[in-house]
Amino acid sequence: MFKPLFAFLLLATPSVGAVSQSPASQNGAPQSIPAGQWRLASSSHNCMVHAASGKGTVLSIAASPDEQALLFIVQNTKLGALQDGQQYPVEVEFDQMGEWQIDAVAQRELDQDGPGVIFAVRPGREDGANFIKEFAGASGMHIGRDGVKMDSLPLQGSRPVMAQMAQCLGTLWSNASGTKEEKTFEGGGKAIKI
Repeated sequence: MFKPLFAFLLLATPSVGAVSQSPASQNGAPQSIPAGQWRLASSSHNCMVHAASGKGTVLSIAASPDEQALLFIVQNTKLGALQDGQQYPVEVEFDQMGEWQIDAVAQRELDQDGPGVIFAVRPGREDGANFIKEFAGASGMHIGRDGVKMDSLPLQGSRPVMAQMAQCLGTLWSNASGTKEEKTFEGGGKAIKI
């Protein structure tokens, strides 16, 4: 259900004014993201925020009113050797709070930001709620694989855009019709069900 996801987004972020969107490309992702800046993009069914490290990593967080999870999409050319659709462990750490071991699914052809891995965080579960709390309070997110740090993303500026994402989801939820259709994010290759 949407309410636990929406509640956690609102609790993790301060109040923000109207939702603003960045210029979007054909697939809804921002055309260019300056390092350390967060941007919101949306479609008629989904809301997504994006940030870039400046060193080749793009982090996107996607949500839909029909889902109970946030999708974290980490893209970097260093992930190009992973086999499409296979599950791989990744390490995520916020500041020095301890490492999260997460099973993510590789996607080689997402969009112009390169290949990546995707994992779901469910705020309605205790581990998901703790992950979101750490994310909301951290100044940086470190991403690695097989014990090797791949990149770090600054999280300064993420709180206002997460509040915008919550507002975006609230708007989608209030505009949702009674019909349920299957939602997807279109990447450069296969559609990814959410």
